Amino acid sequence: MSVLAILYVMIVILAGSCVQSALGFGTTMITMGFLPLIMEYSKAMGLSIVMVTISTIYISVKYRDSIRWAVMLPFLIPTAVICGIVNLLSAKVSSDVMYLLLGIMFVAVSIFFFVFSDKIHITPNPVSGTILGVICGICYGLFASGGPTAALYLLPATKSKKEYLATIQAFLCVNNIVVLVISLILGRLDMADLPMVGAGIVAMLAGTLLGLVIHNKIPASVFGKVIYAFVGVGGVWIIVSHLL
Repeated sequence: MSVLAILYVMIVILAGSCVQSALGFGTTMITMGFLPLIMEYSKAMGLSIVMVTISTIYISVKYRDSIRWAVMLPFLIPTAVICGIVNLLSAKVSSDVMYLLLGIMFVAVSIFFFVFSDKIHITPNPVSGTILGVICGICYGLFASGGPTAALYLLPATKSKKEYLATIQAFLCVNNIVVLVISLILGRLDMADLPMVGAGIVAMLAGTLLGLVIHNKIPASVFGKVIYAFVGVGGVWIIVSHLL
């Protein structure tokens, strides 16, 4: 991989990590929107999962005393199971189809957060946890992106931004590890990718620290509207580029 390509990867991962630590999720929504432009979809997913796993481990450990395990588990278990199954099956789907589906998902998420997030209120319990867990597992397995669904479930169940951030990071961390193990088994990353992974880790650490500063100083609602506008535009661009 050329120096320019590695620099591109670092910028994308820095932006994604910054969003992740500021909003609680978002790394893979950024990385999977841009990394497949220069590499295979499966390799982009593998690299994204390595980066976001390290980031979520760091934040989970940092805020471990604020994690609401009792709230998370009814949602975590079905998500992890479905995520693993779907991720294994997705290896048989073509990269073009996966990338187009990713664009559609980005647009849907953007519209949801702009139009419906204030109108839909979900009470965290085993039933809603199972239903949303299945949906989240499918999104995680196909696109390595279950954060929006996780936020929908965990946000109303936590009492502060810190508690929400700690809980969603722990949730994402467990699922990231599931996808990472499967990615390694399927050979989505190999020794030739080590320079890219090393550069990505540097960018991820910088983005995570910057995002934590933003999380403490800027209301997530303001920052989120900018991000999801960007995600929506990116989704439209992906769809149009594949249809033309």
